[in-house]
Amino acid sequence: MSITLNRDAFLASEPEIDVTQFRRVEIDLPYADQSPNQILDVWYPQDGDGPYPVVILFHGGAFAAGHKRSFYITSMAKPISQGYAVATVEYRLYTEALWPAQLIDGKAAIRYLRANAERLNLDPDRFALWGNSAGGNVTQLLAVTGDRPDCDDLSVGVPASTRIQAAIAWYTTSELMSAEQFGTDIAEKRSATGAGKGMMPNDGEGTTSMFGALLGYLPLLYPERTQTASPIAYVDENCPPMLLEHGTNDLVIDYHQSVYMYEKIRAVCGEGRAELVLFEGEPHGSQVIKGDENITKCIDFLDRVFWNGQNPYRKPLQPIRIVGEKT
Repeated sequence: MSITLNRDAFLASEPEIDVTQFRRVEIDLPYADQSPNQILDVWYPQDGDGPYPVVILFHGGAFAAGHKRSFYITSMAKPISQGYAVATVEYRLYTEALWPAQLIDGKAAIRYLRANAERLNLDPDRFALWGNSAGGNVTQLLAVTGDRPDCDDLSVGVPASTRIQAAIAWYTTSELMSAEQFGTDIAEKRSATGAGKGMMPNDGEGTTSMFGALLGYLPLLYPERTQTASPIAYVDENCPPMLLEHGTNDLVIDYHQSVYMYEKIRAVCGEGRAELVLFEGEPHGSQVIKGDENITKCIDFLDRVFWNGQNPYRKPLQPIRIVGEKT
């Protein structure tokens, strides 16, 4: 069967980050061999000699679109100017493989990076995840499932630990049952704006909702199976520090999804393990959330975890160039 490369399918609609601007890159590294889309990049900072703490990025796109160099992840890649390496992961979309392929790919990517940390000059004890929207769902699941064998397929990729030390999740789902039911009372408004098209029950029938297409069944009919794709179901005392951010006018994913996750982590792990920041009136994919002021605060969070707040490489954020942009 011929498999379309994600980058080829979406490059025209999602222009890509220009990797030639970085001091050193490792491009299209295969972390498994089931699909040509099981690849990742590692981009290195200008400062320091390593081994580097690494921020592992998972792009959004409703599990149906996107690629690992998409301009949509530009803001999440900005830790590269602050002494962090950035690894950005391509994963199988649901048009190629149904859930849990996306989680398995995330696990395999982490295992690859940790198994090859010495060769790649990465610090295996300082792994952070950062994802937005669909990528945020994968980020949260990876963060709370650690080395759980029931959430992995060790026949995919190489053996290593999948534990991570910090996570940032933007405007994403934590509990798929309530996410599937969200917003039926504002279907007309969502239809007018195009928000959530194909994601919520009133936008499609049966498995034509996004979650139905991802899982391969109508989520509301199989609640126990659906919970296995819900990060909130796995929170335990091993949950790493997590920063959750969401706009309160998100018509694609209700901001309460992040509230639910925050409350669950606080109940299980106590105060301080999770941080929740809500952006009043901001929509899904908010440019305020992606803006440099907030990116600075996100890097502050990473610095508290990895540098005790004393990152020696902090400086003003640097812009990240897209292919075709003038320097």
